[in-house]
Amino acid sequence: MSPDSRTTSPFGPLARDAFRKAGMVASLALVLAAGVASPATAAARAVTGQAVTAEPSGGDKCKNDHPRAGDGTSASGGKECKGPTGPTGPKGATGATGPTGPQGPTGATGATGPQGPTGATGATGPQGPTGPAGATGPCVEIDGFQDQQVYEVRGAVSGGNTYAGIRDVRPSQDHTMRWTDLSGLQGYPTGGQNGTACGVSVNEHSQGMQDLAGIKIDIITTTGLVFETICTESHAAATPATLTCPGPWVPLNSPAPGDNNT
Repeated sequence: MSPDSRTTSPFGPLARDAFRKAGMVASLALVLAAGVASPATAAARAVTGQAVTAEPSGGDKCKNDHPRAGDGTSASGGKECKGPTGPTGPKGATGATGPTGPQGPTGATGATGPQGPTGATGATGPQGPTGPAGATGPCVEIDGFQDQQVYEVRGAVSGGNTYAGIRDVRPSQDHTMRWTDLSGLQGYPTGGQNGTACGVSVNEHSQGMQDLAGIKIDIITTTGLVFETICTESHAAATPATLTCPGPWVPLNSPAPGDNNT
């Protein structure tokens, strides 16, 4: 169709708008009369319709000035249409975590305090009691003497017994040590207050005339007493030297603390 053959409306834009509003009010009166909608609903529709019709020409794509039955137009002549809701925009990215702040400096270690003074030495404890006396050791001893070229003598103590020995040293003899047991002689100490023999000594002096001549055997006992007996020697060319010890054992002045001159 050419532009010259178009039908020109005798009404301007303002006149058309007033006409539409009058039609909308008439339609609203009919709806209220029929009881189809409440006054609040009608008012809402009136406002909606007014908002639609108030759009200037060319700005409303849903506007239809020639309503047709069944095409979705409203009673006011405009299409009731709504644009689709736009999609929800994407969620913004999570902001980056800020950098960790620098660690503060470690505090300085406190100085070590001075060492305290050494405590005083404790008192010495009391001395413990004296332990029991140990067992008496065995009394074993030997002594010897030689005053000439024919023989030599010995004295010995062992197991509480006392012995006198002689050995012939001449070339013609067998040089055997011959022992005589002196423990059975009269007066020999055998215990009690006299004690038992524990030490021995031998003495001989063969020159000149003298009292107490012979070979003297002395013992000291476990109680500190001293006893003595005297033996005599005999020898011949054809026989070895021998001892004769008749006894008895005689107690001597025994040693004691201090001077013993009486």
